[in-house]
Amino acid sequence: MASSAEAGVAVKEQVRSTVGPGERAVVFGVRSTGRIEETSLLALRSLREIASRVVLIHPGRLAAVDRERLDGLVDHVVESEGAEFTSASYALAVDEVRRLDAGVGEIVLTGDSWFGPVTDIAPIFDRMDESDAEVWDLLPPAPHREAFPEEGFPAIVDRPWFFLVVRRRFFDSDAWRRWWSEPITPGERERQLTAYAQRAGFTPSRAFETDHLHAHDPGLFAPEDLLDLGVPFVDRAVFTSYPPFLDRFAVIGHEIAQMMGERGYPLGVLRSSLASCVPPKALNTILGLLSVLSDEPVSSDSGSTLSIAVIVHVSDIDEIDEILRRLQFLPPGASVFVTTTEGVTAARLERLLEAWAATNEHTYELRVTPQSPGRDMADFFVGCRDIIQSDAYDLVVKVHMRRAPWKTMNRLRYFRRYQLDNLLSSPGYVRNVLALFDREPELGLVFPPMIHIGYATMGRGWALLQPHAERLSKRLGIRVPLDTISPLAPYGGMWIGRPAALRVMMQRRWTFADYDWKHQRRFGHLAHLQERLVSAAAGQAGFTSRTVMNYTHAEIGHTALEYKVDQMFSTTRGWPVEQIRFLHRAGYTGYGGTVALVRMYVRTNHPRVAESFRPLYHLALRGHRVLSAGRRVASRLRSERGEKEREAAS
Repeated sequence: MASSAEAGVAVKEQVRSTVGPGERAVVFGVRSTGRIEETSLLALRSLREIASRVVLIHPGRLAAVDRERLDGLVDHVVESEGAEFTSASYALAVDEVRRLDAGVGEIVLTGDSWFGPVTDIAPIFDRMDESDAEVWDLLPPAPHREAFPEEGFPAIVDRPWFFLVVRRRFFDSDAWRRWWSEPITPGERERQLTAYAQRAGFTPSRAFETDHLHAHDPGLFAPEDLLDLGVPFVDRAVFTSYPPFLDRFAVIGHEIAQMMGERGYPLGVLRSSLASCVPPKALNTILGLLSVLSDEPVSSDSGSTLSIAVIVHVSDIDEIDEILRRLQFLPPGASVFVTTTEGVTAARLERLLEAWAATNEHTYELRVTPQSPGRDMADFFVGCRDIIQSDAYDLVVKVHMRRAPWKTMNRLRYFRRYQLDNLLSSPGYVRNVLALFDREPELGLVFPPMIHIGYATMGRGWALLQPHAERLSKRLGIRVPLDTISPLAPYGGMWIGRPAALRVMMQRRWTFADYDWKHQRRFGHLAHLQERLVSAAAGQAGFTSRTVMNYTHAEIGHTALEYKVDQMFSTTRGWPVEQIRFLHRAGYTGYGGTVALVRMYVRTNHPRVAESFRPLYHLALRGHRVLSAGRRVASRLRSERGEKEREAAS
């Protein structure tokens, strides 16, 4: 048996008083430090019912708050070195179980690699008790799974085991002790243990046979069939894998989650846990978190008990009538806070708001804020901080009407229609949006999907702000992985959400000065950065984000998107997941000039050469940018000098 030092683990104090000797123990592994999710607590409650002793393996030190949550569920905690799970921890945990409970007859080795149980697990143990096997598992161990590191889904070297049971004759044997001294890759131990036990003369068995499913990895590729067979668990990878990879094999997370819900599993807990550990846009895709809503209310009372605040930023007073008209679609009694940065505009707004308030049951307050490059976002996070921090409101509606002289009239009209129609389309539609919050307590934000008609946002949604997003996430304690290409975000800055879902963003006390251009090195364009981080911030607090559309924009948007994607994939072979990887490997195309094409050829066919030249390429690119900037400055100076000379001559 490997020593404590070799396993790199140490047994810590008990979380609760010891249970008397029994026949079954459970060792439950957690995949990374600080990840005691609600789904794990659900799993431990069920395992507690069929075990006399439960031991938790946690990478790193377990926080006091997590110890309190585990009280009554776990008897002992094994803390391993490092921040990630390692299979070696199971060896010491089994030794500890044997030391503390001499009467244990079998030990379940499992962890947070699954969600469930969706049905009672006791009958499985009752059935397997009739078997003479010394080791049995639930399903065939998962093979090595494809990773997509460049897309934000890196390989998992080791993970908690799915569900494997070892009995006394095996774990008391020399063969068991020899197994842990074998030089085996950590991620391979679960896959090889049953075969090793059989070679050593022990009898293996399996609770569910899956050969008829014709899937080499049934946990990932046949989860619906497994649920129909009575398997009480769903492999975590079904909801955490790269979406185009799942798409290739028609693994539909939304439908699998619905099947779990029909069997009694709390989907709110599932969604909340996933929101804290899956990139928001990936989760939106995997779970199908897009709601296409009707203008006919499902229930006329939806949202009636919700206290609603509306924060409206106005710089374009000519369009205020449209905003005020749509706010009347909200249930009576909303508190409307209007912000503007100009005294003249404020005076005109005051008169309009007085007349408007006299015709409905909403209240209003007008706030004049300093002029800021942050515009509506600065007014929201700074000028209305007290509203977001207050517990007086269940929901906050954020909309704005600001000037955009750089946009054509067609683009501006469609942008405003797209934002307002998909949030405040009609009284019935608004009731249906509010019904989402009534139905899903874990829902934090709703907003329209990424706009892609009239805008080239797709594929570059970060707008070069991703490095700033990573720094700000670290500063705010946001551990939710960020999407690599474009974040799930309310592009356009309009949404409906719970104030509690925004509190993580408020951990820094923002000021209007933070939005000044002189702080761009620290935050980039802060208003755009905050817009792109709100979903991750909500996920950190355990809230999900949904996108919402009305029927009209769903019809317009889907057909346009389908046509564009069809055209984009016309020159590449294979499945979308293969086409995407090829394009990512080739890299940025630029405008398709000679330099760009040569660079793409080298990156695709000679990646090592490309990697060795990467520092030189970036140095040349920076030099080109500096030279271009110098030319622009020189051109501007010449232009200004020419104007002065003309003025002097006149």
